[in-house]
Amino acid sequence: MFDRLTDRERLMVAGAILLVSLLGIYTILTLLIDFRNSLTEEIFETRSEATQLDRVIREYNYLKSLQTGGSEEDVSVMYSKLDQILVRYNLKEKVQNQKDSSTVIRKDYNKITIDVSFRSVLLQDIIKLIYDIEKNKQMQAKVDLLTFRKPFAEKEVYDVTIKISSYSRLTKGK
Repeated sequence: MFDRLTDRERLMVAGAILLVSLLGIYTILTLLIDFRNSLTEEIFETRSEATQLDRVIREYNYLKSLQTGGSEEDVSVMYSKLDQILVRYNLKEKVQNQKDSSTVIRKDYNKITIDVSFRSVLLQDIIKLIYDIEKNKQMQAKVDLLTFRKPFAEKEVYDVTIKISSYSRLTKGK
């Protein structure tokens, strides 16, 4: 069949075959790229869902401890656990001031707050401290406030104040 065609017709048929082949290859590549992009989006969504799930689990465990009264009840227990973390990151000797307070919230919960002031500490040590409290649950508390200032422009040390709070449910007998 190809033998009966003229040179011009052969060139047109070859061009048409080339055009159809290029369109087929383009279509296949476009589909593969779209599939790859959708998989990439799905991976990012899955990662964010895992992060959200982790956050929800932590909040659930925290609220469950409030409901059952399972959080810290004694300020001395909080100080003891905080001291362990401070020693772990060599922050104990950099503590300038520690004070605690206790307040009753809606006659159902007791909020114990410890204010800790540090002088001339590295921020990465403070971040590790906060990570142990918030994420690793070394103590049943949350960091409510973090403030820092750089007293010396040429040094990478900071004066830091953090406020750590723990909630416990008041029993009816109190």
